[in-house]
Amino acid sequence: MNKIIKKIQYSEKVFRFDVEAPLIAKSRKAGNFVIIRVDNNSERMPLTIADADIEKGTITLVVQKVGLSSTKLCALNEGDEIHDAVGPLGNPTHIENFGTVICAGGGVGVAPMLPIIKALKAAGNRVLSVIAGRSKDLVIMEDEVRASSDELIIMTDDGSYGEKGVVTVGIEKLINQEHIDKVFAIGPPIMMKFCCLLTQKYNLSTDVSLNTIMVDGTGMCGACRLTIGGKTKFVCIDGPEFDGAQVDWDEMFKRMGTFKDVEREEMEHFEEHLATVDAEKKKETTDITMDVEPTDAPIEELTDRNAEWRKELRASMKAKERTAIERVKMPELDPVYRATTRTEEVNIGLTKEMALTEAKRCLDCPKPTCMEGCPVSINIPSFIKNIERGQFLAAAKVLKNTSALPAVCGRVCPQEKQCESKCVHLKMNEPAVAIGYLERFAADYERQSGNISVPECDEANGIKVAVVGSGPSGLSFAGDMAKKGFDVTVFEALHEIGGVLKYGIPEFRLPNAIVDVEIENLQKMGVKFITDCIVGKTISVKNLEEQGFRGFFIGSGAGLPNFMNIPGENALNIMSSNEYLTRVNLMDAANPHTDTPINLGKKVVVVGGGNTAMDSCRTAKRLGAEVTLVYRRSEAEMPARLEEVKHAKEEGINFMTLHNPKEYEADEKGAVKAVVLDVMQLGEPDASGRRRPEATGETITLECDQVIVAVGVSPNPLVPQSIEGLELGRKNTIAVNDQMQSSIEEIYAGGDIVRGGATVILAMGDGRKAALNMSEKLLKK
Repeated sequence: MNKIIKKIQYSEKVFRFDVEAPLIAKSRKAGNFVIIRVDNNSERMPLTIADADIEKGTITLVVQKVGLSSTKLCALNEGDEIHDAVGPLGNPTHIENFGTVICAGGGVGVAPMLPIIKALKAAGNRVLSVIAGRSKDLVIMEDEVRASSDELIIMTDDGSYGEKGVVTVGIEKLINQEHIDKVFAIGPPIMMKFCCLLTQKYNLSTDVSLNTIMVDGTGMCGACRLTIGGKTKFVCIDGPEFDGAQVDWDEMFKRMGTFKDVEREEMEHFEEHLATVDAEKKKETTDITMDVEPTDAPIEELTDRNAEWRKELRASMKAKERTAIERVKMPELDPVYRATTRTEEVNIGLTKEMALTEAKRCLDCPKPTCMEGCPVSINIPSFIKNIERGQFLAAAKVLKNTSALPAVCGRVCPQEKQCESKCVHLKMNEPAVAIGYLERFAADYERQSGNISVPECDEANGIKVAVVGSGPSGLSFAGDMAKKGFDVTVFEALHEIGGVLKYGIPEFRLPNAIVDVEIENLQKMGVKFITDCIVGKTISVKNLEEQGFRGFFIGSGAGLPNFMNIPGENALNIMSSNEYLTRVNLMDAANPHTDTPINLGKKVVVVGGGNTAMDSCRTAKRLGAEVTLVYRRSEAEMPARLEEVKHAKEEGINFMTLHNPKEYEADEKGAVKAVVLDVMQLGEPDASGRRRPEATGETITLECDQVIVAVGVSPNPLVPQSIEGLELGRKNTIAVNDQMQSSIEEIYAGGDIVRGGATVILAMGDGRKAALNMSEKLLKK
């Protein structure tokens, strides 16, 4: 929460807020912006920082009341709190002694221009400022601008104050008055465009600040992408300031109107958006009962293959009898029904009888090969044998001894490619033991029974370690370090804990409530969580070292969405899977009472063949669309889990394999109306071992009104590039050794930021390995 310390009304619709945000105030520079959420139901809204007071720990925001979020913000008063503020974001303004500069601000654009004016003046420039408004009451911050300017011209459209005319009139007057070396312009996009058209006539370089549509502000969603100099740039990562002559202004005007109709409808129901919409937290219960008294045996006994209970269990059935049992089938919701609900899980879970029977299929091998396939080294036979003897809580305890997220892994891990792929049953041409289903059963029983155990932790050693990112690798690392007695703090850039588990995976596959319980377990172990804090922006590694942190684990993920760089890709309603899933999953945009806008497509095309593509097309189906999945290879080469493909088909998703987008066609408003697809064929295998897709020369055109691009992600450069001396690998990954240690001794890393792309369980394995090695080194010092 960020308290409003001061509020000033400049005009009917323009307000200034001084907001408590000490870390942002300390680290902000001219040109930076913040993302705020007014309340728990609000969208994430970018606002440029107009000023900061380090001593008071405040930042200044100037807001014009135009849409739903800004109207809600402007209704707040001194003493009220803004729910979230994260920053500083974006690259600071490039400041040097250019000579004589013009700084032009229009309307509320004067506010972000002010810190630039101050910085340019401090750098020794002669600063000539032009500020403008439609009328006198819309001219803001005149005294502050005048104090840092060598000359000030004020322009008003109606001539009610200063000189009559638009901002370009004042700029041209100064250009004709004396030699100008550089121009800065901030204001409405149309104003900045005409400023640039003017200055180009005089061969003057002009920097503009672009305030585009954003969801996260850290490069994760791609909503802010624009064409700059013929190339796609992300405003929040590459900007927000650019050479105005390079900006495709017409494209920007169209993209700024992406949600215009939706936002108009939201404003018509403004009162409904003021009501708090808290997700109903249902207390989970279970009808399943254990037929035995819960054991209080220590973990050593629960995992001892030679324990008496384990020997008796093995002797109770012959191996031939165990292998004769058919593999269990997971109960599922009806496909027609489930395609209408976003929050109900498709997989219902095993019954008690199913779990007991499936557990009997495990042969309790003396050398369990299944464990070789588990990145977090779960003692698989031990937890399964505890299920077989009816000790479900003991099974959960075994799982939690090595896995921080058993209920998560039981749902989303590709067991068929990992633990189950090593099961001895496969050598007998029988289906593998359903390890994932049993893992989910044990974790769910513990949670629903209310008898949740917390792993034993070593005595506190007082050594502070920091975790960057609260995704699977970070949570796994945090859990293991807490067990070893370390003082662990997790720093998360978003406003919720869980990373990709929250923003990337739909609730019909992984309910948020389950992630929250796993996080609560870590809190019970002593792990602390700080949201809205970007290491590398809000606070640096050096700052944390000064606070006594001695070890760092970076698990910031690979959140930078990939696009295909084909013609028309920046048309309206073409978005990355990251943006689409974040809007729906994290921001609950499909809920009419929340503020984040989303356009609901009727004919949706999803591009890709991985799990994220499946999540996107199945989500679009649940939002009422007719959905077509387009994938450039055949179904046999799809990297998505077989279960996800099966579920998508059952729910009515149309599969167009061996097709690949070539270009997009847009209507007169700039919105996508069709995709031109290359018809593909498979050639020789490529480096991945899959046959390479090749265009046949034939194309087809498919009508659509929304496209979701799910062709992978790249590591976000924001964190790694903020750490001086950190060695980077391919595509801004962090280079690590076999111990997950980076080129800087105290910094370890894992998950997507190292691998470039990984499963939840592989990321968790990295976190465990890093914890093991870091703890050994720190305890030796």
